Amino acid sequence: MTGELQSTAAMTIMYAKAYGIYFIVTGIALMLNPGRFRAWYHDIMGESRRMVFGGLVALIIGCFIIATHNHIVADWPIIITLIGYWGVVAGGGSMISDRVVKLFKPMINSSDLVYRASGVAWFVLGLFLANQGFGG
Repeated sequence: MTGELQSTAAMTIMYAKAYGIYFIVTGIALMLNPGRFRAWYHDIMGESRRMVFGGLVALIIGCFIIATHNHIVADWPIIITLIGYWGVVAGGGSMISDRVVKLFKPMINSSDLVYRASGVAWFVLGLFLANQGFGG
């Protein structure tokens, strides 16, 4: 059992490091270039095969996270598990129906302020995860 707990802790730390960096970079990018993201999202929405491919990637990543880190706990590691479930739900939904992707249209058409606020949220989440992974 001790080996399994160590393995779980190591996996949690690895995901926290990787997603910490990812969310920090994505947050900065959203804050600095909201128009670029909006244009990118419009391109994806305009082409069904891009939605299917993006859904496939999200589904695969989400499945791997859940397969290696399916820990429902009342502590910060649940964030990693929820990222996995989000990948499965959003990715699978994107592959199943274009209507699922269209649910995100209000966000896509939002103002620069909303994109920047999202960037701040992603950045803060990234700092938290990076701190847990690298410093915790």
